Amino acid sequence: VHARAEAYREVLEAHGLPVGEPLLGAWSEAWGHDAVAKLFGNGRGRKGWPDAVFCGNDQIARGVIDALRERGIRVPDDVGVIGFDNWEIVAEATRPPLTSVDMNLSALGREAGLALLSLVGGQPAAPGIRKLPCRLVVRQSCGRPPGG
Repeated sequence: VHARAEAYREVLEAHGLPVGEPLLGAWSEAWGHDAVAKLFGNGRGRKGWPDAVFCGNDQIARGVIDALRERGIRVPDDVGVIGFDNWEIVAEATRPPLTSVDMNLSALGREAGLALLSLVGGQPAAPGIRKLPCRLVVRQSCGRPPGG
């Protein structure tokens, strides 16, 4: 969680974009609803709203989209929403379908399996942290920024 939040900060800062403090909570749709209440429920009006919400997983994003719809806030017209995991059963069933970061879990599982087979075979597993490439799967929950 903290690595994702740090990467979020680094990328926004590298592109000269404003960095808001991440909201952290349970990895659930209910937390998505709670996060919307915190982000959109303070009476700031549209001028104080974020342009987009980047969620730590697809379940949170689904809760965010549902809560925004309940408030009459349109996704992606008023606010873009991005998930993380590309859990297709959730991402494709969300209305609108959810844009999400695909972490390449099949490659991650393959790497873990190979490391385990090495250990079982009496060979040492390669030490260190392995970073695998991710990709953005664009669906309909994001659009061009207002005026963009």
